[in-house]
Formats: sequence, structure tokens, C-alpha cells
Amino acid sequence: MQSTGNCLGPLLAGSLWSVSAIEEPREGDIVALWLAPGRFSDGTEGDSIGHRVARGEACMMKILLTQDEASITVMTLNPMATATIQRTDIVAMHRAFAVWTPDGDQRFLRLQGAA
Repeated sequence: MQSTGNCLGPLLAGSLWSVSAIEEPREGDIVALWLAPGRFSDGTEGDSIGHRVARGEACMMKILLTQDEASITVMTLNPMATATIQRTDIVAMHRAFAVWTPDGDQRFLRLQGAA
């Protein structure tokens, strides 16, 4: 998938992400979140990423801070902020394992089982 915006920092805007539906996301991982349609909306319509996420057509890339059976807390870097999302509002959460930045830099993220 390709990111839009720079909530994880301006160097990652427009990056291509590879995600895994098999590896269990852990705290500190970058995750792709698909949310239940209609749960998050400002009541307006449009084609911005926020509207597409609210309609269930796109996902969000965030840093997973904490998680329990009922909710997860994620973080953005630009601006530095956190949000707690109920698991009942999450359709899917996949762990990002690699990123290719627009300048051609390829990085594999933390390996499964690494500390």
C-alpha cells in the first residue's frame, strides 16, 4: 500500500508499505488499521484519506503503543498525538514489515521475535 500524508513523519510521506496478516502486531510496530465503516466521520463527505478511512475504503498507518483485549492505543509523529481505538471498531490490523521511501530507500522493520 502507499501512504498519503505525513503523520509518521515527512520522510515517510508517499512511502510504499508491505504488511503481514500473519505476524501478530506488537507494541512498537507500525501497523495498518482498517476501521469499521461509518464509525469515524466528521459528518462531511469528500475524497480525503480521513473520509476514505471513515467509509472503509482505506486504512491508516500508525505506531502501536499499547493493546489489550478491548482496545489499542496508537501514535502519530506529525503531530505527536495518541488515540485509543476500541477493537470492535477495527476490521483488521496488520503489522508493517518493510517500507520503501519515495527516494528509493528500502528498510525492513523489526524482525519477528526480535527484541
